[in-house]
Amino acid sequence: MMTDPTFDNIFDDLVAGNERQQAFLRLLTELLPGCGLRLLLPEGITLFAGEELAITPVVEKKLLARAKTRGGIVGEKGGKGQFFYALESEAPEGVLFFTLPDQADLRQLPLGEAMFRNTMQLANLAQEREELDAEKEQFVRHINILKQQHGKLIEDNYRQYRLNQEKDKEYAKRLESEISRQTAELREANARLEEISRLKSDFLANMSHELRTPMNAIIGFTELLSETKLDGEQNEYAQTIRQSAFSLLSLINDILDLAKIEAGKLDLELLPYDLSEVVKNVAAMFKIPAREKGVEVAFCLDQRLPPRVLGDSNRLRQILVNLAGNAMKFTEKGRVDILVNYVQETEQGVLASFSVRDTGIGIPEARRLAVFEKFTQADGSTTRKYGGTGLGLAICQQLVALMGGEIAVESELGKGSTFLFTIPLVAAKESGKEAGMVEGGRAVKVDAAAMAATRILLVEDNAVNQKLASIIISRQGFQLGVAADGVEALEQIKNQEFDLVLMDVQMPNMDGHTATKKIREIEADPVKRRDYVSLRERATPLRVIGLTAHARKEDEQACYESGMDGFLTKPIVKDKLIATLTAVLQDK
Repeated sequence: MMTDPTFDNIFDDLVAGNERQQAFLRLLTELLPGCGLRLLLPEGITLFAGEELAITPVVEKKLLARAKTRGGIVGEKGGKGQFFYALESEAPEGVLFFTLPDQADLRQLPLGEAMFRNTMQLANLAQEREELDAEKEQFVRHINILKQQHGKLIEDNYRQYRLNQEKDKEYAKRLESEISRQTAELREANARLEEISRLKSDFLANMSHELRTPMNAIIGFTELLSETKLDGEQNEYAQTIRQSAFSLLSLINDILDLAKIEAGKLDLELLPYDLSEVVKNVAAMFKIPAREKGVEVAFCLDQRLPPRVLGDSNRLRQILVNLAGNAMKFTEKGRVDILVNYVQETEQGVLASFSVRDTGIGIPEARRLAVFEKFTQADGSTTRKYGGTGLGLAICQQLVALMGGEIAVESELGKGSTFLFTIPLVAAKESGKEAGMVEGGRAVKVDAAAMAATRILLVEDNAVNQKLASIIISRQGFQLGVAADGVEALEQIKNQEFDLVLMDVQMPNMDGHTATKKIREIEADPVKRRDYVSLRERATPLRVIGLTAHARKEDEQACYESGMDGFLTKPIVKDKLIATLTAVLQDK
């Protein structure tokens, strides 16, 4: 079987050409009824139309020869008096042999040849018309097919569009449902985390209170005991108790500080302070224990650093004390140096490098990074020999990070260690009055007569702390009244005159915050205040100082928000308590 597409195309063209020429002959016979036609194509194919054309081969040959040479219509009389004609024309694409219905000689008729040619042209035009109609019909059919296809395409697209819409709606519903579910889960998880955070904060607050309350009695009564007549041995015992109590308090503070840092509750202050004073004081703290061990302690500050900077001096001191304390602990001989160097200028100020260098036992290389982990020391034997919990360096690392710096260690086993950290420092502007300074730069003093004339109400539910504070306050010459809770405090203020209230915060029946708010409400009501002896004649509000074992920043803020004028944390330090009382009374 022949499958070459070239041959297929050839036969398609031949068939299509014969059909066109056959159609031409058909139209010509319609215009010339009774006419006989025969078309000889160049390929040797002969087409017939109309009446039978009884032309002999001899006549056909003569007509064919003359038609090819003359180009017009040529005629020849055949048998039975019949005339035959031939014409080589482009229209039929071949030689046309024909005879007329009558026996007239076309060549002798007026306008005969022109008439035949016009008839042929008319047949051509009719054929073209048929072809145009056929093309039109085909175009119309194609257009209809396209319309149908287009309509179906539109319908399919619309159906797909609606289907996609339904899918989108369903997906949106599922997505919305999933988002709602996840949002609800996140809200629930967030609520649980907030509750856990609140419980943790409450736990820290309660632990702070519960731990500091007995520490307040231990430290306070130890200080009072030290002020009595003791022999050398007794005084040594008292000092040992005092030092141990402060060590325990330091451990408590470390644990609470670390918990506050991890809970994100520790905020740094931004106050001006003297940088050299902080470093000098830290070095001075270790002078006596260093002298007893035969270790030299020194410090050095780069003169390019600003003398006064903005920041949290207490936390910087805490870092340096921790590092210097470790250096002193692990150094049996040699020296401990505290160095502060200028590194470079920054957009806000300068970058400073703090380092504490010792000649102690050093740290093995494999354990250097571990020393910054919580409850971890360089060696298990370290705890047994030197003590400590391993919290100090972890807290230092966290505090340095809060200050925007980094801490690192360099060490060689048996030769010593250097702990260094860099933090940015901002120079403080000089001003005549700064936070924490007493007005005019004067130390606050209250004479004995003024103290004797001053009545202080101590509101404290814990009997031991009540006794301790009473002894300290009474020994200074102040008059003292005591109440066990907020209800008793209001009753005492109603019936007696007081110049100042030292208000514990956490008490049964009525806490210190509530009691202070009640006092401020009564002060604001002219009718009610007439019933309260401590309030009726006062030109200024009654001074209230908060006293609490809670040591968080938010606890201090809560005291001020309730209307208190000052804030003291337990354990009570005698000097700080007296300084606060006298400062408030001086300003009353």
